[in-house]
Amino acid sequence: MQAITASVQQVHAAVSDTVFSAVRQVPGLAGPTRLARAAHDTITGGVYGAIRHGTEAASQAAGHVERLAQGPEHTPGATEQAFRSALGGVVGDALLTARSSLAIDMVLRRGAEPLAITPDSLAVMKPRVCVFVHGLGCNESSWWRQPEAWGAAPASRGSADSNLPVHYGALLEQESGVSSIFLRYNTGLSINANAAQLADLLERVSEAAPQVSEWVLIGHSMGGLLVRGAHDVAVDQRMRWAERAPLLICLGSPHRGAPLERIGRRATQALASTAITRPLGRLAAARSQGIRDLHEGHRQTPRHAASHAPALRFVAATLAADPASLLGKALSESIGDGLVPTPSATDEGATGDVQRVVLAGLNHMDLLNHPRVYEWLRRWVHEREAPH
Repeated sequence: MQAITASVQQVHAAVSDTVFSAVRQVPGLAGPTRLARAAHDTITGGVYGAIRHGTEAASQAAGHVERLAQGPEHTPGATEQAFRSALGGVVGDALLTARSSLAIDMVLRRGAEPLAITPDSLAVMKPRVCVFVHGLGCNESSWWRQPEAWGAAPASRGSADSNLPVHYGALLEQESGVSSIFLRYNTGLSINANAAQLADLLERVSEAAPQVSEWVLIGHSMGGLLVRGAHDVAVDQRMRWAERAPLLICLGSPHRGAPLERIGRRATQALASTAITRPLGRLAAARSQGIRDLHEGHRQTPRHAASHAPALRFVAATLAADPASLLGKALSESIGDGLVPTPSATDEGATGDVQRVVLAGLNHMDLLNHPRVYEWLRRWVHEREAPH
C-alpha cells in the first residue's frame, strides 16, 4: 500500500508539473502560478502523508491485534496461507531480502503436515515417490481443489487424509502403490534459485530415505520449469537422486515462455517512456524475479549427458472445444489454456523420450485437479513402473 501510494503521488506530481509549467508561460500569470503551486504542493503533500501514516498505523494495529488474538506460535490457516502464497508470487524475493516473516521457506509436506527429513519420519515412504510442485502464487493446497468435474467420486478414490478432497497424490497412492509428497516454496524467487534449492532438498531426502529407488517429479505451470531446472542442477552436480528420477511430468508449464510476462515487460517499458507514467513503470518493474523468469521459460544446459535425460511428459490444455479446427488451432496457439499457449506447454523443441497431450476444453487451473489429467498421470506412472 505504501508503494502504491508513493507511485500515485509521483504520477500526481508529474501531471501537476506539466500543468503548472504550461500555465506559468502565460504572460502575467507567473507570480500567481507560483503561489498556487506552493499551496497545491502543501495540501497534496499533507494528504498523501496522512494516507501513508494512516496505512502504516492501521497495519501496525492489525498486526498487534493478530498477535494478541493468536499468540506468538500462530500457524497460518488456509486463507492466510493462500494470501501469503499469492503475495509471495508478486514480491516474494523482496520479502526475503527484507527478512519479512511473510517470506515463504521451501519445505516438503506430506498431505497437510511438514515432512521432517529424518530416517525415522521417511521410513514409511515407498520405493516410488511422486513429488508435486505447484505454480506461481500457489501452495500445496492448490492440488486438492475439488472441481465439479469429478462428480460423485467413489469413496475408494478419496484421500487417505479425511481433511483433504480427492487429489492426484492420493489417487496414485491407492491405485499405483506410490508415496506422494508436496513442495511449498517462495514462487517470487528466481526459478534458478528455487531449482538449486529443490535439487539440494531432494538430495538430502534421498540420503535419509535410501529405500526410495525412483522419484517422479510432477509440476504445474512454473512448477514444471522448476522440476526440469532441479533435475538439470542435480545432473550437473552429480547428485544421486538424479539417476533415480526417470520421469518428469509438466502440466501447463511455459517451457517456451509465457506471453503475459512478455506483455508485462513491454508494458513496463512503455510506462517508463514518459514522466507522467514513469512512477507506474517503476511499480510494474517491481514484480518478482520469479514472474520475470517466465519470460524465457526453460533453458537446458547443453552439457547434460544423454544417459541422464529423463522421460518428459507434457500436458497442455486449450480453451478450444475442437483444437483441430482452424479457429481452435488459432486459439490454442495464441492463448492455449488462457495463460500458456499449447506450443509453449508442449515444448515443441524438446527431443528424446517425449510424449505430448493436448486436452480440449480445459483451462490452466483445471490441470491441477481433473479426472482427464489424472488418467494420463496414472498411465505414465504405470508405464514407467520398474520391477522391485
